[in-house]
Amino acid sequence: MRVLFVAPYYGPVHSSGRLWVKWLRRLGNEVTVFDYRQAVLPERWYSKIRGGRRLQRFLMQFRLLQVATSRHYDLIFVLKGETIYPSTLSRIRQRHKGLIINWMGDEPRNFANIRNAFPHYDIVFLIDRGWVEAVQQLGYRSVHLPYGCDPEVHRKVTLTEAERLWFNSDVCYVGRRDEREGWLAQLISNSHTIKIWGYGWDKTPLSTLRPHIAGSALNEEEMVKAFNAAKIVLNLQPTQTITGVNYKIFEIAGCGAFQLTDFKPEVPEMYEPGKEIVCFRSLDELRELIERYLRDERERRRIAEAAQKRAYSDHTLEKRARKLLEVVNEV
Repeated sequence: MRVLFVAPYYGPVHSSGRLWVKWLRRLGNEVTVFDYRQAVLPERWYSKIRGGRRLQRFLMQFRLLQVATSRHYDLIFVLKGETIYPSTLSRIRQRHKGLIINWMGDEPRNFANIRNAFPHYDIVFLIDRGWVEAVQQLGYRSVHLPYGCDPEVHRKVTLTEAERLWFNSDVCYVGRRDEREGWLAQLISNSHTIKIWGYGWDKTPLSTLRPHIAGSALNEEEMVKAFNAAKIVLNLQPTQTITGVNYKIFEIAGCGAFQLTDFKPEVPEMYEPGKEIVCFRSLDELRELIERYLRDERERRRIAEAAQKRAYSDHTLEKRARKLLEVVNEV
Protein backbone atom coordinates (compact mmCIF):
# COMPACT_ATOMS: atom_id res chain seq x y z
CA MET A 1 0.00 0.00 0.00
CA ARG A 2 1.25 3.48 -0.87
CA VAL A 3 0.73 5.76 2.14
CA LEU A 4 1.12 9.50 2.64
CA PHE A 5 1.73 9.96 6.37
CA VAL A 6 0.85 13.50 7.50
CA ALA A 7 2.04 14.14 11.05
CA PRO A 8 4.42 15.94 13.40
CA TYR A 9 7.52 13.92 12.56
CA TYR A 10 10.82 15.74 12.87
CA GLY A 11 12.09 17.15 16.13
CA PRO A 12 13.15 15.59 19.43
CA VAL A 13 9.74 15.04 21.03
CA HIS A 14 7.38 13.96 18.24
CA SER A 15 8.25 10.26 18.43
CA SER A 16 4.81 8.69 17.92
CA GLY A 17 4.82 9.70 14.26
CA ARG A 18 8.22 8.11 13.66
CA LEU A 19 7.15 4.89 15.35
CA TRP A 20 3.95 4.67 13.31
CA VAL A 21 6.00 5.09 10.12
CA LYS A 22 8.47 2.46 11.25
CA TRP A 23 5.80 -0.18 11.74
CA LEU A 24 3.81 0.72 8.64
CA ARG A 25 7.01 0.22 6.63
CA ARG A 26 7.88 -3.00 8.46
CA LEU A 27 4.48 -4.34 7.40
CA GLY A 28 5.34 -3.77 3.75
CA ASN A 29 3.85 -0.36 3.01
CA GLU A 30 5.54 2.39 1.00
CA VAL A 31 5.34 5.46 3.23
CA THR A 32 5.97 9.10 2.29
CA VAL A 33 6.22 11.49 5.25
CA PHE A 34 4.81 15.02 5.30
CA ASP A 35 5.54 16.92 8.53
CA TYR A 36 2.75 19.50 8.59
CA ARG A 37 4.36 21.48 11.39
CA GLN A 38 7.63 21.96 9.48
CA ALA A 39 6.59 21.60 5.85
CA VAL A 40 7.65 25.09 4.81
CA LEU A 41 9.81 26.48 7.62
CA PRO A 42 11.63 24.68 10.45
CA GLU A 43 9.78 25.02 13.75
CA ARG A 44 12.90 26.39 15.42
CA TRP A 45 12.69 29.36 13.01
CA TYR A 46 9.02 30.25 12.74
CA SER A 47 8.42 29.83 16.48
CA LYS A 48 10.79 32.75 17.10
CA ILE A 49 9.27 35.10 14.49
CA ARG A 50 6.21 37.21 15.21
CA GLY A 51 3.44 35.82 13.04
CA GLY A 52 5.69 32.93 12.03
CA ARG A 53 3.31 30.19 13.12
CA ARG A 54 0.42 31.76 11.22
CA LEU A 55 2.55 32.10 8.08
CA GLN A 56 3.79 28.49 8.32
CA ARG A 57 0.21 27.26 8.77
CA PHE A 58 -1.04 29.23 5.77
CA LEU A 59 1.77 28.17 3.41
CA MET A 60 1.58 24.57 4.59
CA GLN A 61 -1.93 24.20 3.13
CA PHE A 62 -0.63 24.75 -0.40
CA ARG A 63 2.33 22.45 0.11
CA LEU A 64 0.14 19.65 1.48
CA LEU A 65 -2.30 19.98 -1.42
CA GLN A 66 0.61 19.79 -3.84
CA VAL A 67 2.17 16.71 -2.19
CA ALA A 68 -1.13 14.85 -1.70
CA THR A 69 -2.21 15.27 -5.32
CA SER A 70 1.14 14.94 -7.10
CA ARG A 71 0.93 11.13 -7.21
CA HIS A 72 -1.47 8.36 -6.34
CA TYR A 73 -1.73 7.28 -2.72
CA ASP A 74 -3.89 4.40 -1.54
CA LEU A 75 -4.11 5.97 1.89
CA ILE A 76 -3.58 9.41 3.40
CA PHE A 77 -2.97 8.88 7.12
CA VAL A 78 -3.23 12.07 9.20
CA LEU A 79 -1.95 11.99 12.77
CA LYS A 80 -3.93 14.71 14.56
CA GLY A 81 -3.68 17.49 11.93
CA GLU A 82 -4.93 20.34 14.10
CA THR A 83 -3.56 22.99 11.71
CA ILE A 84 -4.89 21.45 8.48
CA TYR A 85 -7.83 23.46 7.17
CA PRO A 86 -11.01 21.54 6.28
CA SER A 87 -10.95 23.38 2.95
CA THR A 88 -7.52 21.86 2.21
CA LEU A 89 -8.84 18.35 2.88
CA SER A 90 -11.88 19.11 0.73
CA ARG A 91 -9.64 20.02 -2.20
CA ILE A 92 -7.53 16.92 -1.66
CA ARG A 93 -10.69 14.80 -1.53
CA GLN A 94 -11.77 16.09 -4.93
CA ARG A 95 -8.61 14.67 -6.56
CA HIS A 96 -7.63 11.84 -4.22
CA LYS A 97 -9.31 8.49 -4.95
CA GLY A 98 -7.98 6.59 -1.94
CA LEU A 99 -8.95 6.74 1.72
CA ILE A 100 -8.24 9.58 4.13
CA ILE A 101 -8.06 8.64 7.81
CA ASN A 102 -7.14 10.34 11.06
CA TRP A 103 -5.66 8.82 14.22
CA MET A 104 -5.16 10.93 17.31
CA GLY A 105 -4.66 10.77 21.04
CA ASP A 106 -6.62 13.93 21.88
CA GLU A 107 -10.32 14.74 22.07
CA PRO A 108 -10.96 15.72 18.41
CA ARG A 109 -13.89 18.02 19.16
CA ASN A 110 -11.50 20.33 21.04
CA PHE A 111 -9.86 21.35 17.74
CA ALA A 112 -11.98 23.39 15.33
CA ASN A 113 -10.08 22.33 12.20
CA ILE A 114 -10.41 18.65 13.08
CA ARG A 115 -14.02 18.92 14.20
CA ASN A 116 -15.01 20.69 10.99
CA ALA A 117 -13.02 18.22 8.88
CA PHE A 118 -14.94 15.11 10.03
CA PRO A 119 -16.87 14.93 6.71
CA HIS A 120 -13.59 14.61 4.79
CA TYR A 121 -12.24 11.62 6.75
CA ASP A 122 -13.33 8.10 5.88
CA ILE A 123 -12.41 6.90 9.38
CA VAL A 124 -11.37 8.69 12.56
CA PHE A 125 -9.38 6.40 14.87
CA LEU A 126 -9.40 7.45 18.53
CA ILE A 127 -7.86 6.14 21.76
CA ASP A 128 -10.99 6.72 23.86
CA ARG A 129 -14.32 4.89 23.42
CA GLY A 130 -16.15 7.91 24.81
CA TRP A 131 -14.73 10.07 22.03
CA VAL A 132 -15.54 7.36 19.47
CA GLU A 133 -19.19 7.34 20.54
CA ALA A 134 -19.35 11.14 20.40
CA VAL A 135 -18.04 11.23 16.83
CA GLN A 136 -20.35 8.40 15.78
CA GLN A 137 -23.32 10.31 17.18
CA LEU A 138 -22.41 13.15 14.83
CA GLY A 139 -22.83 10.70 11.95
CA TYR A 140 -19.19 9.92 11.14
CA ARG A 141 -17.27 6.66 11.20
CA SER A 142 -14.96 6.31 14.18
CA VAL A 143 -13.01 3.30 15.45
CA HIS A 144 -11.39 2.70 18.82
CA LEU A 145 -7.62 2.17 18.50
CA PRO A 146 -5.36 2.90 21.51
CA TYR A 147 -1.65 3.61 21.26
CA GLY A 148 0.91 0.95 22.13
CA CYS A 149 4.53 0.34 22.99
CA ASP A 150 7.52 -0.49 20.80
CA PRO A 151 9.63 -3.22 22.46
CA GLU A 152 12.67 -1.99 20.54
CA VAL A 153 12.29 1.45 22.16
CA HIS A 154 10.30 0.99 25.36
CA ARG A 155 12.46 -1.51 27.21
CA LYS A 156 14.78 -2.07 30.14
CA VAL A 157 18.06 -0.20 29.67
CA THR A 158 21.36 -0.05 31.51
CA LEU A 159 22.14 3.43 32.76
CA THR A 160 25.57 4.94 33.24
CA GLU A 161 26.40 6.18 36.71
CA ALA A 162 25.91 9.78 35.51
CA GLU A 163 22.52 8.92 34.00
CA ARG A 164 21.43 7.15 37.16
CA LEU A 165 22.35 10.16 39.27
CA TRP A 166 20.44 12.47 36.93
CA PHE A 167 17.30 10.38 36.41
CA ASN A 168 17.09 8.46 39.70
CA SER A 169 13.94 9.18 41.73
CA ASP A 170 11.47 7.63 44.12
CA VAL A 171 8.58 9.08 42.09
CA CYS A 172 8.89 10.27 38.51
CA TYR A 173 6.33 12.29 36.57
CA VAL A 174 6.72 13.05 32.86
CA GLY A 175 4.07 15.31 31.34
CA ARG A 176 3.20 18.89 30.54
CA ARG A 177 2.09 21.25 33.28
CA ASP A 178 -1.68 21.37 33.60
CA GLU A 179 -4.42 22.03 36.14
CA ARG A 180 -3.32 19.07 38.28
CA GLU A 181 -0.11 20.70 39.41
CA GLY A 182 -1.83 21.18 42.76
CA TRP A 183 -2.01 17.40 43.12
CA LEU A 184 1.70 17.07 42.55
CA ALA A 185 2.41 19.81 45.06
CA GLN A 186 0.48 17.87 47.70
CA LEU A 187 2.60 14.78 47.06
CA ILE A 188 5.81 16.53 48.07
CA SER A 189 7.30 14.79 51.09
CA ASN A 190 10.58 14.80 52.98
CA SER A 191 10.48 11.00 52.98
CA HIS A 192 10.88 10.57 49.20
CA THR A 193 12.20 12.34 46.11
CA ILE A 194 9.97 13.43 43.24
CA LYS A 195 11.30 14.50 39.85
CA ILE A 196 9.13 16.24 37.26
CA TRP A 197 9.83 16.72 33.54
CA GLY A 198 7.67 18.43 30.94
CA TYR A 199 6.64 21.60 29.13
CA GLY A 200 5.60 24.58 31.20
CA TRP A 201 6.78 23.52 34.64
CA ASP A 202 9.30 26.36 34.79
CA LYS A 203 6.29 28.69 34.98
CA THR A 204 4.57 27.05 37.95
CA PRO A 205 3.59 29.52 40.68
CA LEU A 206 3.83 26.78 43.32
CA SER A 207 7.06 27.26 45.22
CA THR A 208 6.86 23.77 46.76
CA LEU A 209 7.14 22.22 43.28
CA ARG A 210 10.08 24.22 41.94
CA PRO A 211 12.88 22.23 43.63
CA HIS A 212 11.45 19.04 42.11
CA ILE A 213 11.31 20.24 38.49
CA ALA A 214 14.13 18.39 36.79
CA GLY A 215 13.70 19.82 33.30
CA SER A 216 11.52 20.41 30.26
CA ALA A 217 10.09 17.80 27.90
CA LEU A 218 12.17 14.66 27.45
CA ASN A 219 12.81 13.00 24.12
CA GLU A 220 11.98 9.31 23.75
CA GLU A 221 15.41 8.04 24.79
CA GLU A 222 15.52 10.29 27.86
CA MET A 223 11.99 9.33 28.85
CA VAL A 224 12.87 5.64 28.75
CA LYS A 225 15.86 6.30 31.01
CA ALA A 226 13.73 8.29 33.47
CA PHE A 227 11.20 5.44 33.67
CA ASN A 228 13.98 2.88 34.17
CA ALA A 229 15.55 4.91 36.97
CA ALA A 230 12.35 5.56 38.95
CA LYS A 231 10.98 3.36 41.71
CA ILE A 232 7.48 4.59 40.88
CA VAL A 233 6.30 6.28 37.68
CA LEU A 234 3.22 8.41 38.25
CA ASN A 235 0.90 8.39 35.25
CA LEU A 236 -1.89 10.97 35.37
CA GLN A 237 -4.49 10.35 32.69
CA PRO A 238 -5.50 13.44 30.69
CA THR A 239 -8.53 15.21 32.11
CA GLN A 240 -10.08 15.25 28.63
CA THR A 241 -10.36 11.45 28.50
CA ILE A 242 -13.74 9.88 29.20
CA THR A 243 -12.97 6.16 29.36
CA GLY A 244 -9.61 5.77 27.61
CA VAL A 245 -5.94 5.78 28.52
CA ASN A 246 -2.93 7.76 27.39
CA TYR A 247 0.24 6.79 25.51
CA LYS A 248 2.30 6.45 28.68
CA ILE A 249 0.33 3.56 30.10
CA PHE A 250 1.93 1.44 27.37
CA GLU A 251 5.33 3.15 27.27
CA ILE A 252 5.88 2.81 31.03
CA ALA A 253 4.86 -0.84 31.00
CA GLY A 254 7.13 -1.49 28.01
CA CYS A 255 10.05 -0.11 30.00
CA GLY A 256 9.39 -2.63 32.76
CA ALA A 257 8.67 0.19 35.19
CA PHE A 258 6.14 0.21 38.02
CA GLN A 259 3.36 2.73 37.50
CA LEU A 260 0.55 4.23 39.51
CA THR A 261 -2.27 5.64 37.39
CA ASP A 262 -5.66 7.16 38.03
CA PHE A 263 -8.51 4.79 37.21
CA LYS A 264 -10.27 4.95 33.85
CA PRO A 265 -12.88 2.42 32.65
CA GLU A 266 -10.58 1.11 29.90
CA VAL A 267 -7.64 0.39 32.24
CA PRO A 268 -8.91 -3.10 33.21
CA GLU A 269 -9.22 -3.94 29.51
CA MET A 270 -5.51 -3.28 29.10
CA TYR A 271 -4.01 -4.59 32.36
CA GLU A 272 -5.24 -6.52 35.38
CA PRO A 273 -5.42 -4.09 38.32
CA GLY A 274 -3.37 -5.19 41.29
CA LYS A 275 -1.38 -7.68 39.24
CA GLU A 276 -0.18 -5.73 36.20
CA ILE A 277 -0.97 -2.17 37.21
CA VAL A 278 -2.05 -0.24 40.29
CA CYS A 279 -4.80 2.40 40.09
CA PHE A 280 -5.94 5.14 42.45
CA ARG A 281 -9.19 7.09 42.64
CA SER A 282 -8.25 9.92 45.01
CA LEU A 283 -5.29 11.94 46.18
CA ASP A 284 -5.39 10.31 49.61
CA GLU A 285 -5.31 6.85 48.06
CA LEU A 286 -2.41 7.88 45.83
CA ARG A 287 -0.43 9.07 48.86
CA GLU A 288 -1.04 5.75 50.61
CA LEU A 289 -0.04 3.74 47.54
CA ILE A 290 3.19 5.68 47.10
CA GLU A 291 4.20 5.00 50.70
CA ARG A 292 3.18 1.36 50.47
CA TYR A 293 5.00 0.52 47.25
CA LEU A 294 8.14 2.47 48.10
CA ARG A 295 8.49 0.03 51.01
CA ASP A 296 7.82 -3.07 48.88
CA GLU A 297 10.45 -3.41 46.17
CA ARG A 298 9.64 -7.07 45.50
CA GLU A 299 5.99 -6.33 44.78
CA ARG A 300 6.91 -3.36 42.57
CA ARG A 301 9.16 -5.59 40.49
CA ARG A 302 6.57 -8.35 40.23
CA ILE A 303 3.87 -5.98 38.98
CA ALA A 304 6.25 -4.16 36.61
CA GLU A 305 7.45 -7.43 35.06
CA ALA A 306 3.86 -8.63 34.60
CA ALA A 307 2.92 -5.32 32.97
CA GLN A 308 5.83 -5.51 30.55
CA LYS A 309 4.90 -9.06 29.60
CA ARG A 310 1.30 -8.00 28.95
CA ALA A 311 2.35 -4.92 26.98
CA TYR A 312 4.66 -6.95 24.76
CA SER A 313 2.03 -9.61 24.11
CA ASP A 314 -1.10 -7.47 23.63
CA HIS A 315 -0.25 -3.78 23.29
CA THR A 316 2.53 -3.27 20.75
CA LEU A 317 2.48 -0.69 17.99
CA GLU A 318 2.92 -3.51 15.51
CA LYS A 319 -0.42 -4.94 16.64
CA ARG A 320 -2.04 -1.50 16.45
CA ALA A 321 -0.69 -0.93 12.93
CA ARG A 322 -1.96 -4.35 11.83
CA LYS A 323 -5.40 -3.55 13.26
CA LEU A 324 -5.52 -0.16 11.54
CA LEU A 325 -4.60 -1.68 8.18
CA GLU A 326 -7.16 -4.45 8.69
CA VAL A 327 -9.92 -1.89 9.23
CA VAL A 328 -8.73 0.20 6.26
CA ASN A 329 -8.64 -2.82 3.95
CA GLU A 330 -12.23 -3.70 4.86
CA VAL A 331 -13.54 -0.37 3.55
